[in-house]
Amino acid sequence: MPTSPMLDKGPCVLVWGYGESDAAYLGKTLGDVKVAMETNVSDINEDQAGDAAVNAVLTGSVITIDVPLTRLSVAELRRILHTEEPAGGPCIVPIENQIGCDLYSLAKALVIKPICGNVISTNPCEWIHFYKTYPVAGLDLTFNKDTQRIFPVKFKVFVSQESGFEGLFGTIGMDSAASAM
Repeated sequence: MPTSPMLDKGPCVLVWGYGESDAAYLGKTLGDVKVAMETNVSDINEDQAGDAAVNAVLTGSVITIDVPLTRLSVAELRRILHTEEPAGGPCIVPIENQIGCDLYSLAKALVIKPICGNVISTNPCEWIHFYKTYPVAGLDLTFNKDTQRIFPVKFKVFVSQESGFEGLFGTIGMDSAASAM
């Protein structure tokens, strides 16, 4: 019986900046890593058909990737929050108001790799590759005896504007020549 190329169930790891010298695994997750695509449609109507559509036009798709990160190192947290080490010390992570940035120019590739038997997949056919993504980080820091703290990150996925990839978000599966990162 066939299975989907990225396996039917199980956890994953995420590599942001895939293919770049500063690419990094993002850390551990707690909860659902969720890739969602919504394609929008605009109905074409005529008075004579009442509320029933007589046709429709596709108006575009939106992809988001929700990643609940947990147990991040200071360096991983700075990377997700887009901050640098302040003069105050190596254990400080500034929480900054981020406003007015062109995100496409800061976007990087994101690769999602499934885990099977505690081993990260080395088979590019099982990976999901998004060409241009940017992590928009949040905080969900509950303090009590039962709830583990997470850093919810929503990756904004942009349609590529790069030559040869125009109009594409990415691929399910990658070329077998993909690097071993």
